[in-house]
Amino acid sequence: MSNRPILVVGAGGALGREIVRVLRANEQSVIATYRTSKPGVEESLIQTGAEAIQLDVSDTTSLASLVAQTQSAIFTPILTASGHAAPLLPDRYRAVFFSSNNVAIDPEAEIYARLLEAEAQVLKAAPLAMILRPTMVYGYPGDGNMSQLLKILRRSPLIPVARGGAALQQPVYYKDLARVAADLAASDAAYGKGIVAVAGPEPMTQRAVIEAAACAIGINPIIAPAPLGAAASILRLLEAIGVALPVKAAQLARAKLDKIPRNTPVILTKTRLEEGLHALVEALDVDRSGA
Repeated sequence: MSNRPILVVGAGGALGREIVRVLRANEQSVIATYRTSKPGVEESLIQTGAEAIQLDVSDTTSLASLVAQTQSAIFTPILTASGHAAPLLPDRYRAVFFSSNNVAIDPEAEIYARLLEAEAQVLKAAPLAMILRPTMVYGYPGDGNMSQLLKILRRSPLIPVARGGAALQQPVYYKDLARVAADLAASDAAYGKGIVAVAGPEPMTQRAVIEAAACAIGINPIIAPAPLGAAASILRLLEAIGVALPVKAAQLARAKLDKIPRNTPVILTKTRLEEGLHALVEALDVDRSGA
């Protein structure tokens, strides 16, 4: 690879910042873009030694200019938001995009059907692009997965689950995901062609995931079977009349499905759930204390 910088688009988020940190720790020059000016975002990127630039990924003129200055790029915004950048990439330019493992789990859902279409368009426009399909990403406050579960458990230990919690999950720690993306962008290493799933070390039942989360905060969970079919029907009715809900009917219906990689090469990461949860609980406690 050349000595030119690597472009990290969406470096204002937790995953993007971690990717920048990994690249800079490996003495790689980085141009890091962030969309929204929030307190501390630009400063934290500059402190790593990266060049920080405010940029909306929809600004194709500015984006094309940055691509021309760099050797490769990592686009952290989901593929439906960043896939339009693929036609801007020169021949032999290496790029990493993010999709979702759920496209293999529920391909008929509208959101994942759009992702599948975006995957195909990216690979057609940029043959060297790598598309990562992470399983459940967790590990930073606000991750929407384990941090949300921990908050729910702190309010009430009662957790309703489908199939007695037998559905399989394979949570991937966000720092591991960042290292995979950084490695792909910084070297010629190839884990697979085009689309690769990224998952935690091993599949775990949903029950085991909940128990691990509860153990991390020192409580005993009450895991109760739930008739999710009826609940999903009620949610669909509420959605139809315009009620804003924290959980969508489609999300609830997917709760009974195994969410492990399917039909693609897989990169297995190393951080065990218990380790990742310990770090997450510490981060959440810092947030709660206002430190």
